[in-house]
Amino acid sequence: MPIPFNMKRLVDTELRFPQRFSTMVNKNYGLIFWNEGNKASHDSNHAVITDFIGVESSVRDIESFYKSKGIPPRIYTALKANDYEQIAPALDKHGFILEFKDDEYFLHDHESSLKESSDLHIERIRNLNVELMEAIALEYGGDWTIKVVERHLLHPSYHLLGGYVEGELASLASVSVFAGYSRVDDVFTRDKFRGKGFAGAMIHHLINYHRGISDNYLYLYSDHPAAIKIYEKAGFSRLPQDFKAWIAYKEA
Repeated sequence: MPIPFNMKRLVDTELRFPQRFSTMVNKNYGLIFWNEGNKASHDSNHAVITDFIGVESSVRDIESFYKSKGIPPRIYTALKANDYEQIAPALDKHGFILEFKDDEYFLHDHESSLKESSDLHIERIRNLNVELMEAIALEYGGDWTIKVVERHLLHPSYHLLGGYVEGELASLASVSVFAGYSRVDDVFTRDKFRGKGFAGAMIHHLINYHRGISDNYLYLYSDHPAAIKIYEKAGFSRLPQDFKAWIAYKEA
């Protein structure tokens, strides 16, 4: 590996990840992301408070910013220990709704016990066609994800992989390469192709694919027990984390 693993650097990579498909502005209290062409995407439109001094004014500024753009204000965790406790009074005062999440982070640190499938042909996708857009919309429930992927595909360091069975799309997965760290995302297998080992085959292939393009640390997050079992078989290990993931938002 080019650099020693550092959880703080991974967290910084994770917090800045949405800049690939939205506009990012650095504020004195944290980060603001927005994409007026994709207002329905939460990941494209949210703020992160990383400096807890003057939180009240920070929350007011975030509310004002998103209101000016016709976007419901939304704040994500900074992935820091006890960050919610420091922000909670201001969020409560301003009427934000809170949701805690069970996200766990995983680092690829040992060899996969999975295998590729001879029935699954995997290739890199550089542009979305009608079949891909329909599959993404059905899986995620809206065209907001399509807009995220379309913008993401403009970056050469975003690698979207498609798995095909007899020419039909069966699964997807992506890896985004940053400085020192790469994030696995967009992992899903279409309903009709589940239970055939294609999810594991795709992850196994993605790991080997990533080795061919980067020596970065490879990481992901998940809160889905079935998916976590696959990731662990693929060589991912849970990372110790002293934070609890959450989001806070105000309804439109």
